[in-house]
Amino acid sequence: MNSFLYQISFILTFGIVALIAIRRTSQVSSASDFSLADRSLPFTGVSWIIIGTLVGGISTIGTVQAAYTHGISACIFTFGSGISCFLLGCFFAKALREEGVVTVSEYLGKVFGKRFRYYSSVFNSTGMFIHVVGQFLASIAILQSVFGFGDVLSVLLTLVLIGMFVISGGISGAGLLGKIKFFMLYLIMLVSAAVAITKGGGLNTIISSLPQDANLLSFVDYGYKPAAIDMLSMIVGVLSTQIYLQAIFSAKDVKEARNGAFLSAAVIPPIGVLGIIIGLYLRANFPEVADNAAQALPFFIFHHFPPIIAAVFSAGILLIVLGTGAGLVLGVTTNLYTDFLSQRDDLFSRIQPVRLLRIITLLVLCLAALLVFTGLDSTILKWSYMSMGLRGSAVFAGLFCIVFLKRFCDNTLIRILLYLLPVIYVLLNITISD
Repeated sequence: MNSFLYQISFILTFGIVALIAIRRTSQVSSASDFSLADRSLPFTGVSWIIIGTLVGGISTIGTVQAAYTHGISACIFTFGSGISCFLLGCFFAKALREEGVVTVSEYLGKVFGKRFRYYSSVFNSTGMFIHVVGQFLASIAILQSVFGFGDVLSVLLTLVLIGMFVISGGISGAGLLGKIKFFMLYLIMLVSAAVAITKGGGLNTIISSLPQDANLLSFVDYGYKPAAIDMLSMIVGVLSTQIYLQAIFSAKDVKEARNGAFLSAAVIPPIGVLGIIIGLYLRANFPEVADNAAQALPFFIFHHFPPIIAAVFSAGILLIVLGTGAGLVLGVTTNLYTDFLSQRDDLFSRIQPVRLLRIITLLVLCLAALLVFTGLDSTILKWSYMSMGLRGSAVFAGLFCIVFLKRFCDNTLIRILLYLLPVIYVLLNITISD
């Protein structure tokens, strides 16, 4: 393959799409516009934000990687995402949109007090921050596959590119990027899965060619207990994450919020199925990928398509990864600004709100880049499940009580439990890892 042609095509494709995605830079003029698009989004806009952030390196590169190493258990992330979006539309969208808040921690603080608002915001932000690391790892895998960059350069480029998307357009930019990502994502995964089935001689042939001792068509090797916990972490994590709920807060009304969640629930799970097909095909035919399973999807694209098409697909995957990272960073930034810094007008009165939001964004990205260096060899999905569980433990129980059990919210034992849940989750996660 002509690597030079591949690299040039990659750069041109990514550059063109990136320019389209950041075109709203000059239109962001206030903190409300940056964080909530002035609460004006239709259901498609809500869905673009959810899909654009939730479906990224984890649903693509991470799912193919997990399918290669563990088989069908790789479906947990995308199927859990679909279930959680459905529940969001059915039970939570109305209450969240009607309250008129900016962060989910602010919503919880109205019932459980300011201290719990700050407490839940810290854990929710930490969970999203950890998830950003997964996007860094996925981006690094692509950049190293295409250009052969080292770890340091790959991390720095990822930092700059994510920063460009967040700083330029805020949540409106995330929605536009999500729309572009959606169509590119389905194109890439559908074509790749079709090629895998064709090259592999059909699904039956692929399955029969898998190592018989690997148990890739069951949850045995992955573990039923870890699988159940990961699925639960996914469901409550999505229902507790600032950026996904921020899409609901940004909707024009309750109807648009609900329909945006339902659209997301319908289109996310099939992506996991396509990723599993690709991963199983690679496991059956390319044992050498085992040396670096995180490169499984880039490897497939590079070796199964002509240079120009492979470059377009790889650029699309990178855009998908960076868009998710951008949305998560936006969620962390919104939490820090709304729940903490905006309360200190005495310290930040001289800085324009939009400028302060952008400064926070840069700081969050720099800290994420430093954290990446502590886990460059980690499994991408491992970071994601851990982050989802952390977010869920800090937010979901309180959110559930407000929506379904509001009369019990003043109970002292309930409030103590809400404070203990994040600690219990961390201890449980450590115990299972050991």
